[in-house]
Amino acid sequence: MKTLRRALAGLVAASLLAFGTTGCIRVWWHSAPENDAAPSVSPTPDLRQALLDSTKVFDGGNFAFTLTGGSEDMAGVEDAASNSAAVKALFEIDGEPGTLEFILIDEDLWVRIDYGDKLNRTMGIDAWSDKYLLIDQTRAPDLLDPPGESDESDPASAAALFRTATDVRDTGAGTYRGTVDLGKVTDSMLLDEAMHEALGAAAASIPFEARIDAEGRLVELSISTPAAGEIEARNIKIVYSQFGTATPPRRPTAAQSMRAPDAAYELLTD
Repeated sequence: MKTLRRALAGLVAASLLAFGTTGCIRVWWHSAPENDAAPSVSPTPDLRQALLDSTKVFDGGNFAFTLTGGSEDMAGVEDAASNSAAVKALFEIDGEPGTLEFILIDEDLWVRIDYGDKLNRTMGIDAWSDKYLLIDQTRAPDLLDPPGESDESDPASAAALFRTATDVRDTGAGTYRGTVDLGKVTDSMLLDEAMHEALGAAAASIPFEARIDAEGRLVELSISTPAAGEIEARNIKIVYSQFGTATPPRRPTAAQSMRAPDAAYELLTD
């Protein structure tokens, strides 16, 4: 299934750059509670395979996720049975709240762009900022990964990351720690292009922590990136939930949607 990684990252970046700010993006979904217990290291054979096996739940599955700590924080749902996905991000520009939403069902893509009342008027998009815009993908071909470019259903590309894992340790309570080579994984939502470039050689050895539930499913993955250039150190975390119970995205109704106007493509393709 095509993914929304490129679309969301690109539009958020374009939106923030349009106002000359890095902005502040917040997700309002609740993440899993932290485990404050002190870990005790216990050697377990083939730990990397255990991590890889934990990602099988994403293949042809149904789940929700939240991502925090990166360039953009977001929440979303994927449902393979209906060939659909949705992602929503909340951000601020100069104290003004904004929302970006993407809904992908089969080959149809809708985008909702809302910068808040003041900026909507400034940008001239207030007439349709409350609408889901049906996108003609021939006019915005780079919004989605081309067919066959990515076979990862998981927005973090956890399986690809775990294939690069070294020094993996079982620290108890379903938690694993080690290092991954982010330089070998360029399509993960955990890291954008600017962060990849800033990290340089340091990307080859990034600490990670993963948590697997009692059913062997990956429920949390975090990476800790060092400060690099103008980018501060970050703890980037994705939390997975609602396996098999997440509500699939629905097509916007006629009242909720419209065909994207020319001005929308200027925002989407700049």
